[in-house]
Amino acid sequence: MPLSNLNKEQLEAATCEKGFNLIIASAGTGKTSTIVGRIANLINNGVQPDEILLLTFTNKAAAEMVARVAKFFGKDMAAKIMAGTFHSVSYKLLKKLNKNITLKQPNELKTLFRSLYEKRVFYEREDGVNPYDGGYLYDMYSLYLNSNEGEGFEEWIKNKNPDHEIYTPIYDDVVLEFNELKTKYGYANFDDLLTIMLDTLKEEEFDFKEILVDEYQDTNPLQGRLLDAFRPKSLFCVGDYDQSIYAFNGSDIGIISTFDTRYKGSKVYTLRKNYRSSRPILDLATKVIEHNERIYEKQLQVMRTDISIPPKLLEFTELFAQYHHISEKISQSSTPHSDIA
Repeated sequence: MPLSNLNKEQLEAATCEKGFNLIIASAGTGKTSTIVGRIANLINNGVQPDEILLLTFTNKAAAEMVARVAKFFGKDMAAKIMAGTFHSVSYKLLKKLNKNITLKQPNELKTLFRSLYEKRVFYEREDGVNPYDGGYLYDMYSLYLNSNEGEGFEEWIKNKNPDHEIYTPIYDDVVLEFNELKTKYGYANFDDLLTIMLDTLKEEEFDFKEILVDEYQDTNPLQGRLLDAFRPKSLFCVGDYDQSIYAFNGSDIGIISTFDTRYKGSKVYTLRKNYRSSRPILDLATKVIEHNERIYEKQLQVMRTDISIPPKLLEFTELFAQYHHISEKISQSSTPHSDIA
């Protein structure tokens, strides 16, 4: 069973009481095994697979976890788990509710947005501040949807770039017409899946006994609101604040850092044993992040002692030379290609 292969820290996290639980899991500490163990523990304790919601950063990660659950409980049972990204899960649930949604490719709706934008007339300014082009405004609106804290689009634009205040009524008008057309024809992009799901949850309720979230450090405000809109009875969130790399796309490290204050009675577990990296690599990684804010304490332990080759920093003047060097090293290595990252 999945639980029998866990170390003490992983087992403690995987078998914790239902409630609001945050698991700090650095790279190589066995977070996937812990999540699979948690799902196994829920099923062993009477939770039905279709009462489990697993949210991951990629659909591939969700499929891998479900496949590991299937090894112990069978494919039919594992397939009942609602698993995937925030977007794919929202799409499945909205279809389950027979919502009229036609998911369009991003470029299709971006083209529509541009055509609406190009109908507007902008006057030249003496200060030389030009309006955003249609494609860039589309991307800005997407970032707004994912990262805003409740303010309107006009206000958000003004805060981002005060020089564009004079253009914001036009920007807002384009967005309004764009959304009206999407609603009229039932079109949706990936952002819409989350906003429509958020509105739907004001009236609908899904009886998930526990929601598990992987890569919690990369959750953005829209996803955070959506998670709360499910009115979770129990949360099992796994992440590492030092691995947050999607701030440029709206993710907010404040979501993981305030977990224990936003959810009363919450508990924080830390996985400290690193099974992936050698001592030199872990020491270097620790050195790189030593000035990061210590949101939750963690002190990693090296479990791998079979290799201790120190990492090297190589500089190349051309990208091709870098590629050539890497390919040469791989071709000369006796290590199976499947074991090389």
